[in-house]
Amino acid sequence: GSGHVACGGCHSRVSRPVPVARCFGASAAMARVGTLTRVVVAALGALALRWCASAFVPAPQATGTAGSTALRGAAAVVAGMPGTAHALDELIPYNNAGEWTTTFVVEYLILTLAYTAIAFFSYLTLTKLKII
Repeated sequence: GSGHVACGGCHSRVSRPVPVARCFGASAAMARVGTLTRVVVAALGALALRWCASAFVPAPQATGTAGSTALRGAAAVVAGMPGTAHALDELIPYNNAGEWTTTFVVEYLILTLAYTAIAFFSYLTLTKLKII
């Protein structure tokens, strides 16, 4: 009846009674902050969506004129002419093409044994020095 309540929501660390109006005022202020945050996040999301949507533009529509078809046909004719440079289709042998070679097996075994030896001697040294 004195206008005070033990408010646990907005002043949970305060052990003395808090005026009711102060407790509800704080709750309303926190609700406004939450609403403002939601509005700002929604606005930023809409802005980001609009920005992403502007990246997708529609394809140009074909006008159906004879000029565009003629240009495409001319490019095909020029590409097929004997004087045009063509890339040679060579097979370039390189080591990591996916097949098992003798070099690959030897390198694998040497590296595996070397790294195992490094790990073992590191462990041996650290245990003798009583670090581990």
